Amino acid sequence: MKIMKLLIFLLGCFFINPLDNGLGLTPQMGWNTWNKFGCNINQDLIKNSIDEFINSGLVDAGYKYINLDDCWQKDRAPNGTILPDYDTFPDGIEPLVKYAHEKGLLFGLYSSAGNYTCQGRAGSLNYEDNDAKTYAQWNIDYLKYDNCYNNGISSLVRYPKMRDSLNNTGHYIFYSLCQWGEEKVATWARDVGNSWRTTGDIFDSWNSMINIIDENDKWYEYAAPGGWNDPDMLEVGNGGMTLTEYKTHFALWSISKAPLLIGCDITTMTDDIKNILTNPEVIAVNQDSLGEQGHKIKRTEVVLPEGYEPTLRNSRLEVTDCNGKINQKWYINADGSIRNNNESFCIDIPNCATNDIIVETYGCHIGGGGGCQESKNQEWDYDPVEKKIKSRMEFDVGIQKCLTIEENFHIQSVKTHLCNESDTWDYDEKEHTLKSNGKCLTSSFEATEIWAGNLTNQTFAVLLLNRASYSSKVQFSWDDIELNNTRFKLRDLWEKKDIGEFKEKYTVYLESHDSQLLKVFPLEDKEDVVEEEEEHKVENIVMIVLGAIILIGICAFVYIYIVNRKKQKKNEEDTPEKDDLLEKNE
Repeated sequence: MKIMKLLIFLLGCFFINPLDNGLGLTPQMGWNTWNKFGCNINQDLIKNSIDEFINSGLVDAGYKYINLDDCWQKDRAPNGTILPDYDTFPDGIEPLVKYAHEKGLLFGLYSSAGNYTCQGRAGSLNYEDNDAKTYAQWNIDYLKYDNCYNNGISSLVRYPKMRDSLNNTGHYIFYSLCQWGEEKVATWARDVGNSWRTTGDIFDSWNSMINIIDENDKWYEYAAPGGWNDPDMLEVGNGGMTLTEYKTHFALWSISKAPLLIGCDITTMTDDIKNILTNPEVIAVNQDSLGEQGHKIKRTEVVLPEGYEPTLRNSRLEVTDCNGKINQKWYINADGSIRNNNESFCIDIPNCATNDIIVETYGCHIGGGGGCQESKNQEWDYDPVEKKIKSRMEFDVGIQKCLTIEENFHIQSVKTHLCNESDTWDYDEKEHTLKSNGKCLTSSFEATEIWAGNLTNQTFAVLLLNRASYSSKVQFSWDDIELNNTRFKLRDLWEKKDIGEFKEKYTVYLESHDSQLLKVFPLEDKEDVVEEEEEHKVENIVMIVLGAIILIGICAFVYIYIVNRKKQKKNEEDTPEKDDLLEKNE
């Protein structure tokens, strides 16, 4: 059945027009209600946020979309028209759209490609034409289209339907697919939407943010003007990370050409947060017209000093070379928990996510009434015969998920996935290790990274990132960005200043979770300049000599011509005298 649906979709591509709205030439910039307010939105909040958008300088920085997420709508009229929730939006949506437009802003709404939205409001499945016409009548500029309550229908069927309905209105609407990265959306979404979610939902924590940008990174080749990979909205300013982590969050989104959709309360944001969100040079990397998504180009393990053990903490899980340290020690307990070094950190499915997601260690709450699904997101069954680690969490009916390994740029992440034969783990009760293909399950892996991407005018953006839990050295060389030049000028984009010229490599020490975003300007090598000058001297001498030869040749030609003309004239003058002499002789 799935193959048949895919064939229908592919055949349909020959008879329908793909997305062609001319929008999204650079990643979208704006504000969305969900991360901070969830369903607690109303027309006064939106109007006040529009005013603050103008007063705070966000518009001057390039932000332009005011986007209402879930819960602006309620149900439908008898004729199928979508209706606002008049309890919270008593004047409806149109007056807010008009108010935003009068201020020079654009306005967006949310729906879902299902019977209901994720919060149980009326969805757009089978109402695509109705809703697209309504959005056009209201002069909506942006649609975020979610994936809840979809009846199991493939995204390849549901999302193009709304695209076609939007196209048919003749009113250009930015089309943002919130599809959670399912069905390898990045590989086919360019003809469907202007951006597409490559991941599950982000949460306001370092682990969530860094895991999501890793997931987004593997699709970097599919981003380009008109269509962008979307690792979800910004959490900058919501309080769950440090200021340093928020700067890194924003820098990663910028170099990754991700949509910059602010998710905090802009009416109460501090100057520090505003300075992050409005830094013009960091934003310029994101909005660079070349449109090439920067990506991870190098990862280096931070080696602990002799005798030191890693600090156990909330951390993503990977498989790495076995080293015998405590971050590779695991205890499988009768209560279903798998504890790191038998301490207070358990293997955890973040926020009970039902989509495939990278798992992490998190504070154990089994038996304590914490967590979600009564802590089943931290309960596992290890089958020593099948050698599988199965989650006790409730997914869709008949679905069971196991721990599996996914490789992305030499990172072997551990995530949930439908159980299959390749998901095998060997548990050594004596060494307390969990191994897959000879490598050990590892938490708190310490590493530094280099991210890079091309910009216009033959310049480059380079992000140096310290993912470790302590200060570390980060170094990159020009070979890392595969250029022949050995001299570069570097500019620190957060500090907005040049930091000098460097030859062959650059080194910086960064605090935990800190980063440095650089703009790289290749310079001609001095030796090459000297060689070029010598070459120019030789060329000039050759040209002078050739010029002199040509000039001498011309002069010689003119001289010979003049001499010949004089002889010819003298001969002509002598001719009458000879004739007279001949006559006398006769």
